Amino acid sequence: MRILHRVLILGILACLLSSPVMEANPGGNGDGTRDFACGGSCHADPDVSLPSSAVISMNTDRDSTFVGGPLTITADIVGMELSERKIVGVFLTTGTFGVDDSPDNSGWAIISDSNGGSSNYVESYVLDPDEGISVSWSLSAPSVEGTTTFHIGIHHGGDGIARLGDTNDQGGVSISVGPIPENFPQLLDWTPITQRNIGEETVLQSKMMNVTSASIEWKISGSEIISSIEAEDNANGWQVNFPTALADGSMEYRWRISNSEFETTTAWTTLSTENSSSVDENPSRLLMLALAMITASVLISLQRFMAEDLQSSNIPHNPLDSSKDRMFQSLSPEINLGDPRRPEGWSDEQWTHYGPDYIVSLGDDI
Repeated sequence: MRILHRVLILGILACLLSSPVMEANPGGNGDGTRDFACGGSCHADPDVSLPSSAVISMNTDRDSTFVGGPLTITADIVGMELSERKIVGVFLTTGTFGVDDSPDNSGWAIISDSNGGSSNYVESYVLDPDEGISVSWSLSAPSVEGTTTFHIGIHHGGDGIARLGDTNDQGGVSISVGPIPENFPQLLDWTPITQRNIGEETVLQSKMMNVTSASIEWKISGSEIISSIEAEDNANGWQVNFPTALADGSMEYRWRISNSEFETTTAWTTLSTENSSSVDENPSRLLMLALAMITASVLISLQRFMAEDLQSSNIPHNPLDSSKDRMFQSLSPEINLGDPRRPEGWSDEQWTHYGPDYIVSLGDDI
């Protein structure tokens, strides 16, 4: 039994030490670059899903663009079923919902999405299916001319089962990519900023070609009110200083550039503001502290158990030890502690309890 007890304790200890710290997942898979099918793993295979009741509409800020040019695609989705977690995942694809259907596989680059990242798959919380959600992407066209058809796909739950929806029946939206017109205004080394911290000044700067006037247009996400800030031309290019962010939130902005012949804009880019110290590490710290305390408690208990076991194994064993439970033992006669028949090393307590039986076993009288 003692061996089994030791094995059990050591097994519990090994599990505690080897178990990884788990992170709770409130639902969904998180934004990322994903194919609609996801290999059947990110939501569900069509064979085990039901159709979504959602109504999906697509809008673009232009019907065509040029090589490396801008494009903004917006998807408005309403009427979907909702699970308890109320999460809907939305895909922007350039295929008919199979593998390798994300825009990057067709040469398009996603500059930003409505969540402030650069993913073709984004997740959003939907509080009211009648109001639905609006998701947008800012893209840069491929380096070759051609035509690309974009689609929207959605994954979500509802009535206890996975649901799928897409724009395949609608035919999607086709965008043609043509050559760059001569003397057309262009940004040369523009890398959009999509994240900033509260209290942080934001400087937007880019070198341009064929540009005589430039400004930044911006609006609060979800608003139709557009404000404008004129850019200054200096040795480092055209530059605009955004006001310092005072709170969490998101906004959208784009360049408007022009010359005497053309005027154009870049796609809308989402700029998210977050508090750099908003990540709460206390839950993970408490979890690690609790794990350390549990491990320490098990180690202490194991140490005490093994010490008691070792101490009991060092006590001399009397061959007549089983007689200690006899009821008449408490009535045994007094015995001489100095009896020469007392075995060497026996304590007074051992001699008092076991001595009478030991003397009887020798065939002597007490």
